[in-house]
Amino acid sequence: AILAQAVTCVSSVIGLESASMVEGKTGPMSLSPVLVVDQKAELGEGPFWHPKRQQLLWLDVLGSKVFCYDPATNSNAEHNFSELTQHTTTVVPVHGSASAVVVGTTEGLARFDLDEGVKSIEMHESNGSLHGPYVRMNDGKCDPQGRLWLGSISRVGPGGADLATGGAALYVYKGWEGPPTRVMEGITISNGLSWNAEGTIMYYTDSPTLHVDTFDFDGNAEEAVALATNRQQAFRVSDSFPPVPDGHALDASGKLWVACFGAGEVRRYDPATGEVLAVVQLPADAGPQVTACAFGGEGLDELYITTAHEFWDAEQQQAHPLAGGLFKVPQEELAKLGEAISGLPPWHFKM
Repeated sequence: AILAQAVTCVSSVIGLESASMVEGKTGPMSLSPVLVVDQKAELGEGPFWHPKRQQLLWLDVLGSKVFCYDPATNSNAEHNFSELTQHTTTVVPVHGSASAVVVGTTEGLARFDLDEGVKSIEMHESNGSLHGPYVRMNDGKCDPQGRLWLGSISRVGPGGADLATGGAALYVYKGWEGPPTRVMEGITISNGLSWNAEGTIMYYTDSPTLHVDTFDFDGNAEEAVALATNRQQAFRVSDSFPPVPDGHALDASGKLWVACFGAGEVRRYDPATGEVLAVVQLPADAGPQVTACAFGGEGLDELYITTAHEFWDAEQQQAHPLAGGLFKVPQEELAKLGEAISGLPPWHFKM
């Protein structure tokens, strides 16, 4: 069975402009990030803090690269998989390991060792059987039980610039052995995934819908299709593009930080009301393509942000020379919100 696609609206539409006009409010607090890596990734994505390495893992999806940013040395190591797969779409550490990770690819999933590099890659046995030539994997994260949720995106037309509405799906990998389970279809761009601290709510984004949805989550369900049920719209990010919601991350207070692709910002939402509580405004030189965010640092009290310049010509890139860079909102900047901001520890893949 496939999860029901019906979406019930359970909250009023509160965008950035209306949030600033709520009675008694002066508008959301504005925060400024700093550039940490001027990578110029065509499609920077997938930030994930690795606690054992004290490094931020992230990607250039279209460059088929996995990066390891070390803030202690300000270095950004690169693993290039372009000869093995056209895309690297997500990266998640393997539970209990300091170096093993799983990576989303064009065809499905792979695993490799960060210390051994590209030569250690192993493709999943199900790769090539999950979707056709115009579909590739996209964003993914692990649930509290260590299952990997990995969604896809479907593109057609010259250069793959056109979206195929409803042509993608969401899969669940329970361990490395065996094929994944397709739990949802009719998706266009499967993106952000987050779980609350209690593991009872899953937040999910199919970007062109313009909203973030919630599912009731039962991590002990025996069947994969029964893990996430009762899909409802939590809040709407916009009424039209730009922007669309992309990747997101929950903080310890239960507030959702959403990368707004097309707006050049990350917004902190109260998912219960849709109110915008804070806005991280990327510099104009970074451009509008903000793709994802993740908490990092030893105390998970810094917010890392990835950016892109997908489908841009040379003139557009010249106008926004920092697009594709990795940015960070430092702890002292987050402290301007008047509370101690930190993220929820992300879960790792159980092989």
